[in-house]
Amino acid sequence: MTILRTALAALLALAATPPAAAADFPAHPINLIVPFAAGGTTDLLARTVAGGMSRQLGQAVVVINRPGAGTVVAAQSVAKAPADGYTLLVASNATLAINPLLMKDVGYSPTDSFGHVSLLGTVPNVVVARPDAPWTTLVQALDQARERPKGLAYGSMGAGTSNHIGMELVGLQRSATLLHVPYKGSAPALVDLMGGNVDVVVDTLAATLPQVRAGKLKALAILSAKRSPLAPEIGTAQEQGAGEVDLYSWFGIVAPAGTPAPVVERLNAAVRAALADPGVAATLKQAAIEPAGSTPARFAEFAARQRELYARIIERTRITLN
Repeated sequence: MTILRTALAALLALAATPPAAAADFPAHPINLIVPFAAGGTTDLLARTVAGGMSRQLGQAVVVINRPGAGTVVAAQSVAKAPADGYTLLVASNATLAINPLLMKDVGYSPTDSFGHVSLLGTVPNVVVARPDAPWTTLVQALDQARERPKGLAYGSMGAGTSNHIGMELVGLQRSATLLHVPYKGSAPALVDLMGGNVDVVVDTLAATLPQVRAGKLKALAILSAKRSPLAPEIGTAQEQGAGEVDLYSWFGIVAPAGTPAPVVERLNAAVRAALADPGVAATLKQAAIEPAGSTPARFAEFAARQRELYARIIERTRITLN
C-alpha cells in the first residue's frame, strides 16, 4: 500500500508540473505564417504585431508569407505543423469562416485543426466610386442600378471574399441588379474603377482611406453595422437603408490543434501586450486597422458566430465559387 501511495503521489506531482517545453517557451524563434503576399494589409498587421510579440517573448517572431488559394495553402501547412507553438498562422474570416463554407475540401477543419490564440484586429469593408460619380451614397447607386439593363458593375477582391458577400447581401436587400467583377487585388480593381470599367469597388478601408482622404476616391458606405472610429465621416450602408449588414475583415492568430495550454496562454499574453503598446496601436490605426485583442476562448466563440453568420448569408444570397 505504501508503494502504491508513493507511486500515486509521484504521478500527481508529475501531472501538476508544467511540461519543460511549456515552461521554457519560447526557446528559439517562432514562425508566423501570413497567407497573403508581402506589402498588403495582413502583412503590415502581422509584421507590426510580430515586432511587439518579439519584445514580449525575448525571441524573434519571424513573418513568413505563404499566399495561395485564398489562405488555404498557408492554413493547411500550419494545420499539419507540430503543435509546439513555434508555427502560428494569421487566420482571417476567409480561413475560419468563409472558405470552409464555399470550398468542397479545404484540407483542414476550422474547428478541429487549430487552437485559437487571440484576435488581432478588424478592418471595415467600404464601397468606393470615382470622385465624379453621380451618387453620394451606396443606396443611391443601388437604386439607380434597377433602372440600368446591366445593373451596377462592382469590383471586389475576389469571389467568396467578405466584400463580395457583403455587396451581394445589400444588393439583394435593395432589389438591385449587380454585376460582380472579381480582382486579385486592390490595385487592378481601382485602376479599372478610374478607367470606367466598373462603377464601384468594394475594398477594405485600409486600402482605400488614403485615396478617399486625398479626394481621389469617393466613399459611398462601409458595410459594418457601426461607423468606423478611424473614419467616422463615412456612413454605413445600414443607416442609409440598405438593410442589415455587418461584414468586415478580421484577423487573428491560431496555432496547430493540441498546442499545450500554457504555450497558448504565453502567446496570448504576448499578443495582447503587443496590441496594447501605444506604438503598435498607432501604426495599426494609421493603416485603418482597429486593434482587437481577446482571450483564446473569446476568439473561438467569435469565429463560431462568424461561421454561422456567413452560412446564413451564403445560403440566402446563393453565392458559389463557380
